[in-house]
Amino acid sequence: MIKRIVERYCLKQLGLITRLQEESNEKMSADPTYVESYGYHKQKRSLVIAATKYNTAIDLFLKDSEFKKIEIEL
Repeated sequence: MIKRIVERYCLKQLGLITRLQEESNEKMSADPTYVESYGYHKQKRSLVIAATKYNTAIDLFLKDSEFKKIEIEL
């Protein structure tokens, strides 16, 4: 039961991580100065938090699953 709940949570976090990465890439390609903006740093912080939650859930509950840890560059 707990494993299924954590798997759903990980899928939700993975979707959030993917969406944030895609949005960031689109904004960076549209505006080269976006990297220096507050919005970029706020989005990067959200991405790091989501990845940390995802990786922690895998470490605690899903060590033997098909989920792989994600590394985010700071």
